[in-house]
Amino acid sequence: MHAAHPLANGLSTHHPVAGLAFVDDTHLPLDDGRLKEAALRTGDAHSQPDGQWWAYLPDPARPELSWCIRHHPEHGRSVLLHPTTHAPTVLRAWWGEPLLHRAGGYWWDGTAWYRPGRTWNPERAAYQPQPVPSATTVTAAHHDAGAGNAARAHLLRITDLATDEPARTSRWTDDLALWSTRHTQTSDRPLVACVITVQAPELETSQLLGVSAVAATAGISPSTLRAYISRGDCDVPPPQAVVGRRSLWARPVAEEWAEQRRAAVDGPIAAIPDTIGLSSGAAQAQHDFARVFFDQLWHRPEVRKRWTSRHRTAADVRQVADELGRTVAARLDDILPVDAVAGTLTAALLDALTGRARTGQDRPASVDPSSAAMLCWLDRHHPDLARQVITDTARRRRGIAPARTEQLLRGLLDDHRGNTPGAPASAA
Repeated sequence: MHAAHPLANGLSTHHPVAGLAFVDDTHLPLDDGRLKEAALRTGDAHSQPDGQWWAYLPDPARPELSWCIRHHPEHGRSVLLHPTTHAPTVLRAWWGEPLLHRAGGYWWDGTAWYRPGRTWNPERAAYQPQPVPSATTVTAAHHDAGAGNAARAHLLRITDLATDEPARTSRWTDDLALWSTRHTQTSDRPLVACVITVQAPELETSQLLGVSAVAATAGISPSTLRAYISRGDCDVPPPQAVVGRRSLWARPVAEEWAEQRRAAVDGPIAAIPDTIGLSSGAAQAQHDFARVFFDQLWHRPEVRKRWTSRHRTAADVRQVADELGRTVAARLDDILPVDAVAGTLTAALLDALTGRARTGQDRPASVDPSSAAMLCWLDRHHPDLARQVITDTARRRRGIAPARTEQLLRGLLDDHRGNTPGAPASAA
């Protein structure tokens, strides 16, 4: 769940946060690879093969404040100022589908809006995205269009900012007019593609719930909820709006939090069936990582004493370890790009099976042990993909009937399943 609140907008952002002042960021080389290099030296940066990247860079004049940048080759960039201590949290929230967050954690993936990630899907070991019904994206082309006066705007310097409070302004329409003027002069991105916020029936002010209503939804007193919020307990979600000093939540967000809280209070979450839905390799990974996590959490005194209490038992900790193991097993594709492995393995098998005979041999080249082992690994973890590799290799091998090649490769799998070591399989 995204809970880090930005302090201000960078002037070069494509997606301003409504109500926040703009800060001059023209000293940042936003269109230069040097930015990521600088971020790796003093902050952090991550990227994806499709051109997306996100980074944070402490400002040279105010190291306690960091520029957080989320760049997408199609959907533009967000440039926000955060306390440097919060910057790693911001980057974690950007890792994956969310391109930007608004309204207390509602997020946009470039096409649709989703509620804060609070519905847990045990099969995926992740929060299940929940689309926002009837959501409308409000862009810079339509947000208070023509209402501001750029001459009355005030552009802040980073030295003007506090480190603990967002720089809110009462003349944001004027500031937006100044930003829009500069944006149209320096960027070819149309204002209609610059996202400001989201509107939806569930986010209408008249539909939002105050502290008393949220507390009633959860079956607790308002004073208890206020105590949770002040102490940061019970994972209370950030409010979707603050009107005056009054925090307000969307009803679906409050109901999902209340349901999650009831599940935690009523008793332990039912254990996930041991290996349901997992291939044999993924199931083995679950058990292997669970054993390692259990050893680290329970058998190491210097770790155990930091979090255990008298009502914790070995059985409780083992359940946590099993859940950690399940998380790893459910995300094998995050650990290894199996589609790329399958393509590489197909090419390697095809090369071996069509190679020339080695000196002194009267038969074609052999499938080397590493390729055979990789095929076996793929069969254990992703059997459907392994079958596709075998089929593709047999179909693309010229001069040999596909059935013969499939028989050879399936024989390789049989040998490895039976743990029978031997010479490399002949390609004949």
